[in-house]
Formats: sequence, structure tokens, C-alpha cells
Amino acid sequence: MKNTAQNINQVVTGSQGRFISILVGGKGLNRQSYSGKVERMTDSFIYFTDYNDENKPLRKVNQESILRVSCGLAIYSKRGVK
Repeated sequence: MKNTAQNINQVVTGSQGRFISILVGGKGLNRQSYSGKVERMTDSFIYFTDYNDENKPLRKVNQESILRVSCGLAIYSKRGVK
């Protein structure tokens, strides 16, 4: 899909409390997919409530490791990520 946002902040700001999908890349080919609502955002991290994991509902993800963020029609992905 084509990027409709220029950065992660545009997607998070536009979500206005709705669910967002986050694809996080780890070392190698390991990727994690999350769905949740953003609690807050700093320059380095995004804090969100993960409703799929009851044991760890509040997650903190480094923005540098985020490969793709989407909410509705707003999509931001790094180059080369599909």
C-alpha cells in the first residue's frame, strides 16, 4: 500500500483514540504485529494499550524499530516494507 502519511506522528495524531496497527521489526526477520490504542507518544517511544495480550496490556515500542503504522486510510511505512 502507498504511504498516505509522511511520518508516524501524523498517523498517531489522526487516530484520535481509534485502533492502530503497528508492525515492529526486530533483529533479523523477526516481526511482531500489534493492534491497540495509543496512550501517549514521545520523541523516541510510542506507548499503547495492547488488547490482544492480557498479561502485558501496556506496551512501549521504540519508534526506530517500527516498520509500519496504520489507522484507517492513514498509513506510514518505511521504505521496502510491504
